Amino acid sequence: MIPFEIITMLGSSLLTGVLSIWSQKSKDNADQQRYLMQRAEIERASVDDARKHGGHFQSVTRRWMALLSVIFIICLPKIAVFLDPSVQVHLMYLEQVKEGWWIFGSTQEVTAFKGISGIVITTADTHFLAAISGFYFGSAATRR
Repeated sequence: MIPFEIITMLGSSLLTGVLSIWSQKSKDNADQQRYLMQRAEIERASVDDARKHGGHFQSVTRRWMALLSVIFIICLPKIAVFLDPSVQVHLMYLEQVKEGWWIFGSTQEVTAFKGISGIVITTADTHFLAAISGFYFGSAATRR
């Protein structure tokens, strides 16, 4: 039979080992939280620095980019129709072409261009204007 002193020694060694592992895990979790807080502070500081460092040149560049793109992509095709009514606005669209028979066929996308006369407002125009307004107003919303 195993002496009681050896059982006590093994039990106390096992309990001490479990408690030290538990203590180390607790310390590791505390260190991890401290590092996460430091990282969050660094990110916050860099965002604040970027907001303060924005400068006048960047806002002027954004305004010119938005203005020129709206003029040349949206307004120019609409104005050209008034200058010369015979001018056609060419649109590109994807057309799905099915080849083969029933389930044995395959579908391919083919790029097609079509000339249209008159004032043309496409979904691409509305998407583009939404993107430009989001670009312009989104950058203004990040400032405090």
